[in-house]
Amino acid sequence: MKKNEGLILSDYKEMTHRIGRLWTAAAMLLIIAVPVIFCIIYGVVPEWSSFVRGAIAIVPMYWAIGLIEVFNYSPMLGSGGTYLAFVTGNLLNMKVPAAQVALKRAGVSAATDEGEVLSTIAVAVSTIVTDIILIAGLLFVIPMTNWINADPVLSSVFDLSSGYVIPALFGALGVVFLSKSWKIAIVPSVLMILVFLLIPATYAISGILIPVMSVLAVLIARWMFKKDMI
Repeated sequence: MKKNEGLILSDYKEMTHRIGRLWTAAAMLLIIAVPVIFCIIYGVVPEWSSFVRGAIAIVPMYWAIGLIEVFNYSPMLGSGGTYLAFVTGNLLNMKVPAAQVALKRAGVSAATDEGEVLSTIAVAVSTIVTDIILIAGLLFVIPMTNWINADPVLSSVFDLSSGYVIPALFGALGVVFLSKSWKIAIVPSVLMILVFLLIPATYAISGILIPVMSVLAVLIARWMFKKDMI
């Protein structure tokens, strides 16, 4: 690498971190501003005892998942892609696959300078496409919602709490990801199915079980690798 190219890449990375930190802080403030503005407009204040109890129940789960996602996805996305993906969200379903496909098609590694730039572009394009689809969906959501609610069968099928939309979505995504490493996925998948069937109450802490199963999957992968099974 030439000296000028090294300086340009150094400036690019410094600028990426500076802008990334700025927009991450701005996104956090905007997220917090939404409930605060609603409280101000409607003149309401949360019941802090209930708020604290709810926070104690769910915050540890999201801290665990958030930390794991940073360590898991940052090496795949690079610095620019990481900042952009964590601000826009939906890493596992959209941003990480988009970056991985782009890197694979270009034949470069995420750890290279080329991979750093390419993954950022892939995440940005994925974000733009997602926003366009969401805007188009919002334009049609009202007439479609009225049509679905008017039919009892469709209403029960598309009900988010007891219908089939969420299971169908995650089932389809699960098949795609599990099929890539099905040998590693056997034990965690069977174990989780048995846990939920035998102890239904564990569904309430399913988010906490995700990092536990992730560690188990890594240990299984390491054992299978040593045994030349993968």
